[in-house]
This record gives sequence, structure tokens and C-alpha cells, in this order.
Amino acid sequence: MKELLLRAGQGLVRIRNFKIGSFGKVLVRYASSQLASNFLRMISGFMVVRLVDPVQYGQFSGIGVYMGYILLGPGGILNGLSRELPFEIGRGNKDQAIAYANSVNVLTFLIGIIASTIFLGIGIYKMIAGETTVGLIFISYAIPSFLYLYNKQYLPILYRTNKDFDSLSKQNILTGVGNLLSVGFVWIWGIWGLCFRQIFIFVYETWLLHKKKPYDIKLKYEKPHFKKLFQTGFPIFLAGNINPLVSTVMNNVLFTIGGALNYGYYALTSIVNSAIGIIPNAFSQVIYPRMAIMYGEGKSLSHIVKVNVKPLFFQFGVLLAMGIAGALLLPVFVPMILPKYVPGIPAAQWMMFFPAVQAFGSILNIFGIMKNMMPYIIANVAGGVIAISYAVITTKVFGFDLVFFPQALIIGRFFQQVISYAQLYFILKKDRNEPRT
Repeated sequence: MKELLLRAGQGLVRIRNFKIGSFGKVLVRYASSQLASNFLRMISGFMVVRLVDPVQYGQFSGIGVYMGYILLGPGGILNGLSRELPFEIGRGNKDQAIAYANSVNVLTFLIGIIASTIFLGIGIYKMIAGETTVGLIFISYAIPSFLYLYNKQYLPILYRTNKDFDSLSKQNILTGVGNLLSVGFVWIWGIWGLCFRQIFIFVYETWLLHKKKPYDIKLKYEKPHFKKLFQTGFPIFLAGNINPLVSTVMNNVLFTIGGALNYGYYALTSIVNSAIGIIPNAFSQVIYPRMAIMYGEGKSLSHIVKVNVKPLFFQFGVLLAMGIAGALLLPVFVPMILPKYVPGIPAAQWMMFFPAVQAFGSILNIFGIMKNMMPYIIANVAGGVIAISYAVITTKVFGFDLVFFPQALIIGRFFQQVISYAQLYFILKKDRNEPRT
């Protein structure tokens, strides 16, 4: 017993002496701010749902689905910018990086104008046709649709250094507070307050991003930039859409076999994933540009992977602990807060561990940085096939059960990363520090 206590004391000393480096602190601050902002968004969302009539809220959110198609407009050019901008900064070519950003600014502006015009045109048409409420909702999307690419992709891409991400951390908190306070518009004006709230949020978030952006950007373009960025970004864009496609197929299978009621119960897993899944996404947003900068500086692939994989062990431990805690707490709190969703608890408990499985995914951005996406695409497709096959086969053999679907996502993503890392291992063995392109 004495020896056991001595070892425990030594372990505590190690924990107390454990220090997080400057980059690790940036990661923790950014992930924490994302988590806090997302929590405030969730509270805001629950408050809005309680204030607005379900039919009107359905009309409003249903029209908003079309905004997602705007992200397809650049066709991978923005993905190319996310790689080339930090890469050129790492090479010391700041002017070239800004020139790329200027060109993409023009494209983003044009796509925003087109999207805004479409929403505005449909809104006017609906009003002329006598559908006043629907028409006004469409019109309320005119400004958000113009700002959508700026808000969700273009401006965040400009933030690439540790200092930039500290700025984003502060913006995340301000954004979350803005989301919460703007619920007052809905409380006062109902559905019209909801429309105004969305405009306010997009303008507010874009203003914050634009005000603190690290570079002065102009509406100036060069045609060769688009070709260069498309060639770089389209494979990244393609690979990035495989997992969302798998999730869509899984949802379709679930809805077809389980029906609307089970699909509704499954919404609890989406809430869980959106609450905790933000952490691996936040780590990826910080680690990706850092790896690109290091690659531009001429660092070897082995060194880049070794340095950036260390914080992910910390992330895995945190996410695993959160998964265990969440799985234990869900049966306690869900019956009190959302009693109608109790049948979805077992599936949500499994989904609590999905973010932990994604903990080491950030390093796989290295495929895009070295412009060799095919191994990653193959791994993503293989993981997707495994996930869908598991869900379909288990349902046919054992009968329908919601837990099969988060299990499928976990197993599919696990194999996806195993296959990716296996291929990365062989690539690193052959790495000879070739000239960066």
C-alpha cells in the first residue's frame, strides 16, 4: 500500500508539472471559445423554438436549407486558398498570398451577388403571387445569402497564425453573446423578429471577421489564380464532401426504415454531436494552416506530423472523458429536459464517443497540403462503404435499432482513419524533402 501511495503521489507531481506549450494554449483557447459559443447558440436555438409558431419556424428554416448550396459555388477554389495562403506565407511570399486572397475575394463577391439576387427575386415573385409571408422570408435571406461565403469560409481562411486564432477565440465569444441577446428580436416581433435576427447575426459576425482580418484585401483578380487554386482545391473539396454524403445516405436509410418518429428521436444524437463535435473541428482549423506554413518553410513531412500530432493526444483524452461523462449523464438529464426524446438516449450515448474517434483526424489534412488527395479519398470512400454496410446489414439481421447508426458512423470513421494513417506511414517513409510546389 505504501508503494502504491508513493506511485500515486509521483503521478500527481507529473500532472502538476505538465505544461502546455504556446501552440497548445492557442488550441485550448480556440476550442474552448468554440465550445462556449456553440453552447450559447444552443440555448438561443431552444429559446427561439419556444417563441415561434412551429409552422412559421418550419417555413423559415426550410427556406434556409437552400443557403447550403451557396458553398458549392466556388467549386473548391476556397479550399485551394485555405492551402495556398498559409503555404505562401510559410515560403515568405506574403504578397503572393494576398494576391490569391484578392482574386478569391472577387469570386466570393460575385457569388454573393448572384445568390442574393436569386433570393430577392424569388421573394418578390412569391409576394406578387399572394404568398406574402413566404415572400418576405425569402427577401430576408437576401443579405445573409450575400454574406454567407464571406462569413462561413472566405474571411475565416484569412486567419492562419496563432495570433489570428486568439483573435477568433474572442470573436467566438462575442458571436455567442450576440446570438443570445438577439433572441430579444424574436420575443418582440415573432417571425419577423426571427428574420431580422438572422440579418443582424450575419452582419454582426461578418463585421467582426472583417474588422479584425489580418490583411487588407481588395477586389482585384488575376485569372491564372483561379486555375491554380481550383487545381489545388478541387480534390480537397471532393474529399471533404464524402463524409457529409455518407451522413446523408445514413439519414435516408434511417428515415426509410425507421420512419419519421425514429428519425425524430435520432435528432438527440445530432444535438450531442453538434455540441461536442465542435472540438475536433476547432483543432483542425488551427492545425491545418500551421502544417501548411511549416510545409512552405521547407520542413519535412515527418517533422510536421510529429510536432502537430502531440496536441491530439490531449484532445483524445478530453473527448474520451467527455464521452464517458456524457453517456452517464444523458439518462439523468434528458428525461427532465426533453422527455419526448427518451427513446433516443441509447443512440445519443453511442454518439458521445464519435468525436473521440475523430480526435486524430486533423493530421490527415497533410494529404491536401502535399497535394496528394487520392489516398485520403480512397480511405474516405472505404470508411463510408463500411459505415453504410454496417447500418444496413445489422438492421436486416437484428431488426431496426437506432444504436446501429451511430455505431456505423464510429466504425466507419475508425477504419477511415486507420486506412489513411497506414497510407501516410508509407508516404512518410518515402519522403525525401522534395522541393515544395
